[in-house]
Amino acid sequence: RRTGAAQRATPPPPENAAYEVVIIGLGPTGATLASLLALCGTHVLVLDRYDEPYPLPRAVHFDDEIMRVFQTIGIADRVMEIVRVNLGMRFIDSAGKLLLDWPRPQEIGPQGWHASYRSHQPDLEELLREAVSRHSNVEIRTGTEVHSVIDRDDCVQIGYSDIRNGEKAEVSASYVVGCDGANSTVRSAMAVTESDIGLKERWVVADLLLNNPKLELGGHTN
Repeated sequence: RRTGAAQRATPPPPENAAYEVVIIGLGPTGATLASLLALCGTHVLVLDRYDEPYPLPRAVHFDDEIMRVFQTIGIADRVMEIVRVNLGMRFIDSAGKLLLDWPRPQEIGPQGWHASYRSHQPDLEELLREAVSRHSNVEIRTGTEVHSVIDRDDCVQIGYSDIRNGEKAEVSASYVVGCDGANSTVRSAMAVTESDIGLKERWVVADLLLNNPKLELGGHTN
C-alpha cells in the first residue's frame, strides 16, 4: 500500500532554505508532531529514510491521552477502526499457573477515551502519514539520509542526501527535533551521554497469525 506522504511529490527545498522546524523521522512521533505544528501554522520540513512505514509491528499500545492527541489532529475516528480496547495483561508460567492479572478499565475515562488501546503500528503509521500530508505548510522528503546536524548559534544546519541518487542538500531551521529512533543521527550530533541502569533481561517477542481461533487465549495480552 502507498501512503499519502509517500505519494506526495514535494519539490527539493532550495539551497540553505530556512524552516521554523525540521523533524528528522516520520514514524509515529515525528508524524504526530508535524501535524500538531502544522495546526499552529508552523512551517515544517520532515526528513525520513523510508518511503513507506516499517511493515512489521513494534509498539502495540497507547493510552487515552494519546487518543486525545489523535483527536486533535483529526484522525481519532479512523484510529478507532483499526484498534481494539485492551482488556489487560495476564502473566502465566510454563505450567499454566496465573502469576499476575492486570485488567484495564473498560469504561470511558476522564480523558473521554478508554484507558488502553492495542494497535498494529504499520496501520497506525499510515493514518498518521496521510494526516500530515494534508497540510500545505509541511514538506515531506522521504528517501533522504541525514548526515550532519550542526548548531550555528542563530540556527541549526542540517545536511542530508537523496538515497536514490546521492545528491546532497543543506537546510537551516530554528529548531531540529530528532524522532529518528534508536540509532538517532540527532542524538549522535548532540553528543549527549547515556546512563546504563543495568537492565540485562532478555526478551523474545513472537508475532503470530493463527490459522484457527484459539478461544482459550482470550482477549488479554499473555
